[in-house]
Amino acid sequence: MRVSLRRPIVQFHRVIGLSIGLFVVMVALTGAGMLFRTQLEPIVYPHLLSVKSCNARLPLDTLVANARASNPAAGRPTQLRLYAQADASTRILLSDNRWYYVDPCTGEVLGNEDRYGGLFGAMASLHSLHFLKNGSPVAGTLALTFAIVLVGGGLAVWIPDTLRRRSRAGTTKPKPTGRARRLDLHKTLGGYVSIIVLACAMTGALQSFQFMRDALYTLTASKPPAPSPKPVVQSTAQRLPMETLWERAQALVPHPQYARIHCPGKPGDPFKVDLVASDAPHINAFSYASLDTGTGKVLRFTPYSQNSLGHRIYLTALAFHYGWLSGGYLQALQLFGVLSVPVLAYLGIGSYLRSKRKRAAPPAAFGATTLVLKVARKTAEAQNVQSFELVDPAGRDLPRFTAGAHIDVHVPGGNVRQYSLCNSAAEHHRYLIAVMRAEPTRGGSKAMHDEVNEGDLIEVSAPKNHFPLAQSEGRALLVAGGIGITPILCMAEHLADAAADFNLHYFARSASRAAFLDRIKRSSFSDRARFHFSQDERQQRLRLASLFDTHDAQTHLYVCGSEAFTNAVVKVALEKGWGEDRIHRECFSADPRGRAGNVEFDVTIASTGRTIRVPADKSVLAALADHGVHIATSCEQGVCGTCVTRVLEGEPQHRDLFLSDDERRRNDRFTPCCSRANSRTLVLDL
Repeated sequence: MRVSLRRPIVQFHRVIGLSIGLFVVMVALTGAGMLFRTQLEPIVYPHLLSVKSCNARLPLDTLVANARASNPAAGRPTQLRLYAQADASTRILLSDNRWYYVDPCTGEVLGNEDRYGGLFGAMASLHSLHFLKNGSPVAGTLALTFAIVLVGGGLAVWIPDTLRRRSRAGTTKPKPTGRARRLDLHKTLGGYVSIIVLACAMTGALQSFQFMRDALYTLTASKPPAPSPKPVVQSTAQRLPMETLWERAQALVPHPQYARIHCPGKPGDPFKVDLVASDAPHINAFSYASLDTGTGKVLRFTPYSQNSLGHRIYLTALAFHYGWLSGGYLQALQLFGVLSVPVLAYLGIGSYLRSKRKRAAPPAAFGATTLVLKVARKTAEAQNVQSFELVDPAGRDLPRFTAGAHIDVHVPGGNVRQYSLCNSAAEHHRYLIAVMRAEPTRGGSKAMHDEVNEGDLIEVSAPKNHFPLAQSEGRALLVAGGIGITPILCMAEHLADAAADFNLHYFARSASRAAFLDRIKRSSFSDRARFHFSQDERQQRLRLASLFDTHDAQTHLYVCGSEAFTNAVVKVALEKGWGEDRIHRECFSADPRGRAGNVEFDVTIASTGRTIRVPADKSVLAALADHGVHIATSCEQGVCGTCVTRVLEGEPQHRDLFLSDDERRRNDRFTPCCSRANSRTLVLDL
């Protein structure tokens, strides 16, 4: 059996992205700022970094003494940074961990700044998590996780998807929209910038861990740089001036473009200088020198070319990470890569959260508001029909509704069912619904009849209306079949209050099965109501035919009942010349084709490319749920429209009662609770 690793890779990729996404975005944004630090710092801090050029510089000892004098509590020097540019200041790091900027020509202290202070210092602190204890290993660990899981996992999904797309290059595919478009952009952008982002992450992690550097040296068959020889100067020996030591270091690397001096910490420590030669391949191509502080003797000197291969790779990797290679072109490429990370995070995480909101039950299945109401009264209205009067437990008014509206009701057992409101829309203190006990039942009507009693609390949605009265001044013909009287009754009361012209025809098997019969007989529109009781379908059809013999272009038909009844009414109306735009219907249940005629087919999830087989004996909704893909649903019969899903590829086999004929012909949406497929595969926007 073939086992696919795609799903666990996608899930792991998503989990890591959600868990360290904020860190990744923060590192990317601060890294983008750091890439051009060398070019931007003189612009941001001209008063600290730029000086008037001169022919002769003061000795380093004088510059250090002036820096220390500006802040006597600052301590000893620990590091100096010297630049070949004649207009660059000298930077001196004292043991108070602050940089002191000194004019090398005049010795003036231009100012000082905390090592991780200012704009770029703060970005460096955030970028390397310097503000945390052991922040560097933490940053390295997260960088490795990002590199291996996010970038590597993303590539593991992107490459097969790309190959699959190319293999289908000749096929026609609708342009993705919505969430599918965002995920497609996420995968495409991630694929193109992955190498840049992976290189940035790995070179960043290389700085954090000695084991990675040791592995690099091992793989390149070279040894780590040897430690400096033990100093030969006695602790009591007199040190040479710093300027003298610096001159001897320059004799090893004449006219360096950049140098870092590591000042001795205690007597006997060597004078260490890292120098970048004028012809070095990049600004991080260091040559290393160690000098005896008492005699000026060279204890060790390693030109860049004599560094081990592994160490040269390490120095080059750091130069790449900081944007010091190949000038502006590579920097711009790196900038594009790191700035793509926040975009990828937005597309990936945002799309995931939107999908969760889309599938969350309250907003998707039950509207903007979920209400907990009390059953104030439960009444037997007809054979196998019970009505339920629902009120707010605190006596407050309920959200208003219009004639034809329904509510979604959480019935005991976890199911959700739709029931039309059959009281007057002018009443704001209650909702009245009627439930017919269905045989066979899917559990909803049985639970309402047997388990819901007066005084119980029940959760419902705010009213929704998929069956409204048309905004027309013309005549209305209301036709109800059985329990279909519930929305029709509300419509009749609304039209009667508005003094509109209408007639009501109520079809049922018998008077004992006709709900609200007495209410209709006592109503103000009783003279416009006609009752048709018969179990003979042929007789019912003859009576239906007589309803549509006379009509005008302003009359609208509203019919509600079982699918068989509404289909019969609509068919007769069409045969009698009624226009489709004047026929409005609502069914209480769909009548999906028998399972004997079903065939299995596949559905593909557009966001992940995952394909799921839908067996002949299961709905798309159930097959997806078996594999952890959940779509919000309510009626599960193709009536309510809660589960309507966009179709990107393939031809649906529509079995719902919710979509219009025009919507069905477009084949870009379907109801997975009951509809199936005419094509071998459906690609869904999930």
